[in-house]
Amino acid sequence: LVKQWQGKIDEEILKALAEILDFDPQRFSPTSLYPHQPAPGAHGYLVFENPQHESNSRLVDGAELGQLLANCGVPLLLLNACRSAHAEAADQPPVGDQNDSDNVHSQVRVFGSLAQQVMDQGLAGVLAMRYNVYVVTAAQFVADLYAELVRGCTLGQAATLGRKRLQSNPLRTIAYEPVPLQDWVVPIMYEAEPIRLFPETRGEFDLQIHVTVGQTATTPRSLDAMLPKPPDSGFFGRDETLLALDRAFDHHHVVLLHAYAGSGKTAAAAEFARWYAVTGGIQGPVIFTSFEQYQPLKEVLNRLGQVFGPILEQDDIHWQTLDEPGRRALALQVWAQVPVLWIWDNVEPVAGFPAGTPSAWKPAEQRELVDFLRDCLTTKARFLLISRRDEQGWLQDLPRRIAIGPMPMQERLHLARALAEKRGRPITAVDDWRPLLRYTEGNPLTITVVVAQALRDGLHTREQIGAFVEQLRRGEVNFDDAQSEGRTRSLGASLAYGFERALTEFERRQLAVLYFFQGFLNVDALERMGNPKVDWSLPELRGLTREEGIELLDRAADVGLLTALGSGFYRIHPALPWFFKRLFDQYFPSCPAGARKSEMNLQRAATQAFVEAMGGLGTAYYGEYNDGIRKAINYLGAEEANLLHARRLARLHGWEDGVVKTMTGLRPLYEGTGRGLEWQRLVEDILPDFIDLATDHPLPGREDNWGTVTNIRVRLAMEMCNWPEAERLQRVQGVRER
Repeated sequence: LVKQWQGKIDEEILKALAEILDFDPQRFSPTSLYPHQPAPGAHGYLVFENPQHESNSRLVDGAELGQLLANCGVPLLLLNACRSAHAEAADQPPVGDQNDSDNVHSQVRVFGSLAQQVMDQGLAGVLAMRYNVYVVTAAQFVADLYAELVRGCTLGQAATLGRKRLQSNPLRTIAYEPVPLQDWVVPIMYEAEPIRLFPETRGEFDLQIHVTVGQTATTPRSLDAMLPKPPDSGFFGRDETLLALDRAFDHHHVVLLHAYAGSGKTAAAAEFARWYAVTGGIQGPVIFTSFEQYQPLKEVLNRLGQVFGPILEQDDIHWQTLDEPGRRALALQVWAQVPVLWIWDNVEPVAGFPAGTPSAWKPAEQRELVDFLRDCLTTKARFLLISRRDEQGWLQDLPRRIAIGPMPMQERLHLARALAEKRGRPITAVDDWRPLLRYTEGNPLTITVVVAQALRDGLHTREQIGAFVEQLRRGEVNFDDAQSEGRTRSLGASLAYGFERALTEFERRQLAVLYFFQGFLNVDALERMGNPKVDWSLPELRGLTREEGIELLDRAADVGLLTALGSGFYRIHPALPWFFKRLFDQYFPSCPAGARKSEMNLQRAATQAFVEAMGGLGTAYYGEYNDGIRKAINYLGAEEANLLHARRLARLHGWEDGVVKTMTGLRPLYEGTGRGLEWQRLVEDILPDFIDLATDHPLPGREDNWGTVTNIRVRLAMEMCNWPEAERLQRVQGVRER
């Protein structure tokens, strides 16, 4: 009741309440309840966040903290922060009798540390840091301290053993190179009496904790399998971003994280999601959805059916039987009861990217997404949106916006050292690498690319690295449109440099076709595009074997264009499609206006090869699935975006066989994963390409594939228990066949 007045309560009323409720009014005086200025004299404080005050701070002294801990039965306090046991010396002798024990105790309270004030309130022990302490020192000391406490040591014993280990292992990797330090004297132990938190064990229990830079915590099963994994070299830095996200979700349901391409937006969001789930920030599941490919709200909501479908069926609610308004209403009901963190990645295409580019989402579909987010503001759902821009035009003032800044130099060095160590080339002369790391502008993807290239070229001296930076800067002139496309020029120049150094002209031409692939690449697709037995075989890839393709793609991965997943599978970074588009336009130009029909349209030829290859790959996986090879569904899931893109291109060019083949591959994926309504929409989309909707008869020249499409329609009608429609379509098909 007192706290609701926020320090504005009248002193007389406070005294009256104190008499009635039997509490010390001094603990709730306006100055101590919400103090924002330290009291006169020398005192130690902990600074807590206080969003109710414009300073966002609340000073808590040792007496207040100690009383709270003692009242709650907390016996020990561990302060793992710089100078938490610091005590300033007096400028002049204290007034009064130096031998007066009360006066001495008063001096301790006035000039002593916060730790000593806490001890005065009855805690058995306090551990604090006498001077500034480096993070690596504090992390290892506390790890050893906890290990010994679990073994049954008292706090004093555990602290002593922790200090001994610091003393016997004096090397600290502070930022760049190991430095010998005797900082074991920094942790200070106050112990009124020995106390054990755990039963003492001898011999049979050996717990060891090792602290590794860049290592992430384990995560619960509630994380979406589609959530990106941590980077191979570890996740470094971004503390300020993770903290900003945590604070933003305290008061906002929709947060937008934005920065240039390659800035690590998705990696930071995934790391935040893992940490948020592990620490109890969100009690429900974490869901991940990418908007790199077109999907309106009705398809986005299908993730709810996939995540909560089995639970909903326990209440006799079947997701597949609901129409679109019913699904939307159900989603809001679920979010009102279940907290969830839903990451929407790559949302910039929704409004068209770069600016002025036509969007696949119609204006009404864009409003649907925004309206849904607004409706979720009253639920327990939290949405983390990721984009290369601030999305002011589309989202307006709906989200809380957080921009990711460049990585600080120390974090750049940590990442560079980790990349070098993975290649067996540890970086020792750190200062020589600073010019290169400055050039990256703190972009993690650029750091990954340029460090790998420098190591590949065997660069190690200051002069060599300086010359490398100059070459990169000269290459920036070819990337003047970088900012409009949400990236830095240094990223484009770095990729181009490595691409040209590591690959021949012909190999660069081969890799230009990666422009078609949507985040995932199977080397078998390239092999199919160069199949010498078909007339649409692409000359650049003709006769390419699987082994040759893997060798080529592995070198592209070494440059930083791909991430090798093993077994001929690769991931394409979301920031790189623009780079492949430049290559594709260079090596596969479209037929110029006014050209003779006899002139080959290289772009069209490459497009057809991609469509045919993906159609064949999808059909092959369909056959494996029907043969009982259930893992084929996983391959189809990885290829979904590629199949949808190939289907879209086939419809655009009027290649009916390509449409049917890609649909054949998508069919088991959608039917086998409970996405029947999405499959129904895909089927309905292609009906005008094959069928006269007035008569259900085939369009002229489409007779061969009309039967296949009609069979799909019959199957859909049967699955929806629409028996009259299924029978009608079968009769139409029978008449045509006769």
